[in-house]
Amino acid sequence: MTASIRNFKHIVGNHVREMRLSGNLTQDLLAERCGIYRTYLSRIEMGKANPTLLVLVALANCLDVQPFELLVDPPL
Repeated sequence: MTASIRNFKHIVGNHVREMRLSGNLTQDLLAERCGIYRTYLSRIEMGKANPTLLVLVALANCLDVQPFELLVDPPL
């Protein structure tokens, strides 16, 4: 696994965690709404899991954002 892939997973995970917290959602509630396990969501947020496209879309829908917003690298 290359460093760029690992960093990309962290970018997605950070966005999901920040958006979840800003929406006052627990991991349990967001996972339930998205139809995934809480442990899987936790691994996504930590940058340890590589979510599928379907999971990214489900997360985006539940967080009320466009899927690309989970993927963009924050400006420096």
